[in-house]
Amino acid sequence: MAFQLKAKEPVGDGIRRNVRRQIEKALNHLGAESEPRLRDAAKDEASPKEVRKCFKRVRAALRLVREDLGDDVYRSENWCFRDAGRLLREVRDAEVLIEAVDKLKLQPGAEIVEAGAFAKIHETLLAAHREVLRRASEDGAFTAVKEVATRALTRIPGWTIERDGWTALEGGLRRTYQTGRRALALAAENASTASLHEWRKQARHLWSQLQLLEAAWTGREKELGDRARQLVRLLGDDHDLAILRETLGTDPLAYGGHHTLRGVFAVLDRRREALQQQAFGLGPTLYQEAPRVFASRIEAYWRVWAAETAAAPPSARVRALSGG
Repeated sequence: MAFQLKAKEPVGDGIRRNVRRQIEKALNHLGAESEPRLRDAAKDEASPKEVRKCFKRVRAALRLVREDLGDDVYRSENWCFRDAGRLLREVRDAEVLIEAVDKLKLQPGAEIVEAGAFAKIHETLLAAHREVLRRASEDGAFTAVKEVATRALTRIPGWTIERDGWTALEGGLRRTYQTGRRALALAAENASTASLHEWRKQARHLWSQLQLLEAAWTGREKELGDRARQLVRLLGDDHDLAILRETLGTDPLAYGGHHTLRGVFAVLDRRREALQQQAFGLGPTLYQEAPRVFASRIEAYWRVWAAETAAAPPSARVRALSGG
């Protein structure tokens, strides 16, 4: 099911339903075992990366209704899912580094790299991934995350979201958009790994919130979500390559030596430059409006959708709710 609010459903019910589904999805990704199964290319469904994505969607939903939840509940729940995700960050990073190097070897210019270099890096990263999984299992990280998520499910019915409709959503969306604009400005001023990563996090929050509101989109408005998704992908790929470069540089001999890595770094740096150019070209088109103007535009889409849904005959509303 989509991460999305429904027509004719109170906002509070919709937020609680979507959060519950994301937590259940995270538990499903963790699987019945206490740890994910080892996989060669990190594509198994029981993926820490997917668990962290679920938690990030939860945190974006919390941001959207922060004003109604209140700062105490918001901070407590936000920190809960943030800290739970951090327990899996090392496993997630080990997982995506394998994917990153496999993508890198397909980039233009990769043919200049010494033969067998990418295979050597892949095998070394795979061995590191196994070790990280083993260590996380022994430390009880997966069990701890499952316990945190399971307890969180019991708290959801107690969340108070009194306002309904757009008034429950407007403040959170405007704040997320404003924070993203600031993150873009800081990254444009100094495109460090840290500033780009912060911009990526804020863009992801916005994308997740737009997904929740996506039922209201028609026609050209869908491009807004597409731009947000594309921006998150560009910044995410860049961040993964930044982590890869740092990892390889920490122990060059384990990955083939300085001479071999020079060619790899040349390909990697060119790819990062291209990704950042695309991101800085796309970002201003997403964050070009003042936050209040942006929120007002989304409100207009929402109110038209709500009015059309209310006026539709029952049979049409059933089809809309079911996605038919």
